[in-house]
Amino acid sequence: MSSHPTPDAGVSEALAAGAIDRVLQAERDARAAVLACEQASSGVLEIARQQARQIFERAQAQTVALHGRAAKALEVCAIGIMERRMKTAAETVKKLSDPALLNEAVERLAARLTTEAASRDAA
Repeated sequence: MSSHPTPDAGVSEALAAGAIDRVLQAERDARAAVLACEQASSGVLEIARQQARQIFERAQAQTVALHGRAAKALEVCAIGIMERRMKTAAETVKKLSDPALLNEAVERLAARLTTEAASRDAA
């Protein structure tokens, strides 16, 4: 064996060095691509978070509005019921304060009491 490099050995070393350089470049390119993907995914993730917050905020606003409308509808309904009850109560008071109706009721009660008392006394 000789200690002098042969022309074939120089070519082989150059080819090996070129291959190593290509592998190292491919590794740098892959790292850069991974970094770019990480940055892109971070951006997409932040956009998704913002959209989720917006959806949640809209849903909350719609829920509050719906509850407000329901509360207003219940209030209107309750007012209607109270007005009808007050009207009915006023009509009842008016009827009960009519002297003719009062006299008629007293006469019916007296007749019933005297009829029942007479029938009990007879028994």
